Amino acid sequence: MSSSYSVSLASPAPWGFRLQGGKDFCLPLTISRLTDGGKAVKAGMNIGDIILSINGISSEGMNHLEAQNKIKACTGNLSLTLQSPLLPPAGVELEKSVSPLSDASKKRLIEDTEDWHPRTGTSQSRSFRILAQMTGTENEQLPENGKKVSKVDPEVVGHKYNKLRDWHHGVSARVLNVQ
Repeated sequence: MSSSYSVSLASPAPWGFRLQGGKDFCLPLTISRLTDGGKAVKAGMNIGDIILSINGISSEGMNHLEAQNKIKACTGNLSLTLQSPLLPPAGVELEKSVSPLSDASKKRLIEDTEDWHPRTGTSQSRSFRILAQMTGTENEQLPENGKKVSKVDPEVVGHKYNKLRDWHHGVSARVLNVQ
């Protein structure tokens, strides 16, 4: 049994999936979102699948933008090699290696992503709103000249940054189920 599989999505785009991760995020490129009834779903792709190659080019070492650009530049069929995190490595029996997500894990993953929606204009993402709350800058306005003047104690910001970073790493670990 092989833990990787290949799909070929018929052109033209849209392909019906979003990706996350990349070398710049210190995470593998993975499928983060699927469009109901889209080409990716019809090809059997799943959220969490790891992208091993894009049109025959290894994605190992690709940053997010490079991978995105390779996919956007595809004018013919899009060929992907993926690995399902739920499939065991070759030669390992399925019953001994797969531990399906518990209801609590599924619920946590849904809660972490349920407020996701495309952002318009200058609205902030949830993580930036949390960062602004932690650093006490959520109500801060820019002066008329547009340049921000910071009156924040660097030691406080450092502590709050570390707290946010640790929170983010914890959420990422839970979502990727590596804790």
